[in-house]
Amino acid sequence: MSMRFLASVRRGVPVLLCASALCLAPAFAQDGDDGDTPTDRKVLVAKAYEAARKKNWREVSDAITELTNISGGKADSRLLFLKAKAFFEQARPSLGKKGKKAAEGKEALDASKDALKVLLEQHPDHVEGTYLYAVIEASSDNETEAKGRLIRAAARGRYVLYDLESSEGKKTFKGYLKDPEFILDVMNAASEFQVNLKSLRNPFASPIRRIVESDDGDDDGLPKVSVLIPKRLQQLEAQVDKLFAKIDELAKRQDAEAMSIKFQELRALMNEYGAEGSDMAKEKLATWKQKLIQYGDLYLSIQLQIYIQEGNQHLKAMAKALEQEEWDLALQRFEDIKELRDQMMAEERDVFRRNAKALLVRGKSLAEQAIRMKRISEFKLRITGIILAPPEDERQKDSAIVDDRIYYEHDHLIDVETEEEIPDLEVVEILKSRVRFRYQGTEFVRGLERPNENKASEEAGK
Repeated sequence: MSMRFLASVRRGVPVLLCASALCLAPAFAQDGDDGDTPTDRKVLVAKAYEAARKKNWREVSDAITELTNISGGKADSRLLFLKAKAFFEQARPSLGKKGKKAAEGKEALDASKDALKVLLEQHPDHVEGTYLYAVIEASSDNETEAKGRLIRAAARGRYVLYDLESSEGKKTFKGYLKDPEFILDVMNAASEFQVNLKSLRNPFASPIRRIVESDDGDDDGLPKVSVLIPKRLQQLEAQVDKLFAKIDELAKRQDAEAMSIKFQELRALMNEYGAEGSDMAKEKLATWKQKLIQYGDLYLSIQLQIYIQEGNQHLKAMAKALEQEEWDLALQRFEDIKELRDQMMAEERDVFRRNAKALLVRGKSLAEQAIRMKRISEFKLRITGIILAPPEDERQKDSAIVDDRIYYEHDHLIDVETEEEIPDLEVVEILKSRVRFRYQGTEFVRGLERPNENKASEEAGK
């Protein structure tokens, strides 16, 4: 596969290496100034990326080498990878040659590996660096090491099977697709529990609450709670049966390449049908067990895929519940995750236990967030008055009347019923029309009640 330095997207996964020096500030640490200036560094960075755009690889490596020789210069991950890429491209024409050219190629290949070692020591999860290392090892006929690097790249999110099936991949990784055990390892490594915690909104960050719209007909990729009609259930059963029959046939022929496609189809089917798809796959796997178990790792791999798909569905449902502020529903899903974890821990293979632990860690993080948000939603915290001290008077402090008690910034709040301090709840900042609080690391805002709101609250309490 060709390695490009412009932003590209392959099957929805972005691989980005900026072609502009403007993306790189600062590309090097500026720890000292012994004759060199930041301007010198910027010029060399721009020179390296312009040379990469023109595919002048020797100029790229020369510019980056000059940068590393500057006193106090430390390359960031982008330049380290670019350096490794530049040396590899210089070595590429000499691969498989003999004599002087072979020696020159080996020297450039070693320089590329040295840069990658530094890169991966500093950034062990660098996907493109891991994959390039696999390409180098395969080019040097180190098949075992190359396969190990490919499996690690798959675990970090790269579509390795796509790479292997590409025309460039077939040249570089000759025969790898014919190794069923390796293909299964790649597929298992590529399966992991994922949910984007950073995208989850804090509904209490603003006093203006969001109204959650009905999700009828929306297409967010999350499993929907539904009951399949008998006809559609029959279609699902027939599709799953057909897939298992094809996998059995391909396993007999040891056609790992075609088998990997069927695994992808099975995952897509489970995702399309949500919980019903996973349940049907489980049921059919039990039916096909006697046939598939003779292939050893193949059966276990399918079983692992089903577990992982079910776990991902629970995680996505938890995330959805958090987005819709349905804290109890999120916690119910966590109970499902704990039950699934127990099933996976009962399996003999260590890979099931590792994935079970990973599932529980991700589920627990979401459950803790649900518990915290639920507790925040239960706090009354009626703000009926705010007094801002004159800016010129340092002796006075801003104050707010919360639940009929005066508080200042950094005060801990008192429970109105027990008259005891509420653990972990404090006033962070008092503003003109609202107060910012913090509870267990999560900040949230409550607004000042208007007179009519205050009156309505009092009447509701009678």
